[in-house]
Amino acid sequence: MIFRELTKEEYTAFEAKSPQVDFMNRPEAYEAKILNGWETVLLGVTDDAGKVLAATLLASIPVMKIYRYFYAQRGLLADYGDEAVLRFFTENLKKYCHARKGLYLLCDPVVFLRERDIDGNIVEGGFDHSDVIRTMEKVGWQHQGLGIGYTTAAYARFMFTLHLAGETEESVYKKMHSQTRWSINKTLKQCVEVREIGLDELDIFLRMMDETAERRSFYAREHDFFRNTIAAYGEHGRTLVAYLDIPKYRERLEEEKAALEQEIAETEAWLAETPTSRKYQTKLRVAKEALDLNTKKFAEADALEQEHGSVINMATSFFTVYDDEVTYLYSGTDDRFRKYNAPYAIQWYMIREAIRLGIDRYNFYGISGDFDKDSPDYGVYDFKRGFGGVVEELVGDFVLPIRPAAYAAYRKLKHE
Repeated sequence: MIFRELTKEEYTAFEAKSPQVDFMNRPEAYEAKILNGWETVLLGVTDDAGKVLAATLLASIPVMKIYRYFYAQRGLLADYGDEAVLRFFTENLKKYCHARKGLYLLCDPVVFLRERDIDGNIVEGGFDHSDVIRTMEKVGWQHQGLGIGYTTAAYARFMFTLHLAGETEESVYKKMHSQTRWSINKTLKQCVEVREIGLDELDIFLRMMDETAERRSFYAREHDFFRNTIAAYGEHGRTLVAYLDIPKYRERLEEEKAALEQEIAETEAWLAETPTSRKYQTKLRVAKEALDLNTKKFAEADALEQEHGSVINMATSFFTVYDDEVTYLYSGTDDRFRKYNAPYAIQWYMIREAIRLGIDRYNFYGISGDFDKDSPDYGVYDFKRGFGGVVEELVGDFVLPIRPAAYAAYRKLKHE
């Protein structure tokens, strides 16, 4: 076996066929790391004939001034059942990092641990890849545990994914939770539409990302990070905005008003002939209440247009799109317009797009893994599960100390 740097062509060809393929280890992720200031290299193991047996996108940045932190982004692309290749790759990665002042190497493989259902329950008789953890530890890696929750140090260990193979728009819609279907229908009735924006309009996305981070008190990425990342993914990225078109909304209200007025006139005519009919009395009352609500919506639309203009941006999201998977990565909302359910419009738009393109996996991406309804992050999971799908649990993170003594001191310093 030979350990060496791979060409981009070699890496791309191997990565495309790997079961661990992920938007985070695609060639575009390699470019994103470079744009965001990381030193990045493609490394692998080949046989004597040049056939690639394992590979990784290895990135690094300075840490503690004199060392470097290395990250095998979204793990090693390898057969985790082949201990010999894993050991050879690990030993040579350690030597490579050590020669470049490495402190430690983090690896987070795209390997699912235990099969789970939509509620997060482990499926009886389902797959269990705990052996991967044992093998990685055997060749020198330190498993970081099976934690739950979010951390800025690593990507979420749990994801939520909707599998679309063999599905249609109608079948996916029927399987959704009734509240999710209601929210989607509401966006359609209120003329909340979705469009794709380019880098020239990215300020719309950045503003809502900042507002969302401030409102939810979580870490806000720098604007350059988003610009660089979105630019790097190029045609494999989609930045979407959900917006309310006031003129179209007003037209819809006009149509609704005309229909209600006709219904009221017809019902009053029936009541003139059968004034004691409870059925028509109820129908008239409901129609008049709907007309009153329609009038209020007109007034609200006028007020919105006067304050915010004829087109109001309400929510935004960034997705990566490949032949085998759509991934929902970043999102922001304008909280002033939460009642318009704009995030539902974006998700339904992209789910239908995935079906149209024949993409089998729709990855809602990270959830905390805490399925207690009282947990602080339960709402994120509940929103995603409303569209249908399953919980996916990854094996977790592994660390390979390059300089054990210095790494121990580093960990002690961080924990203090």
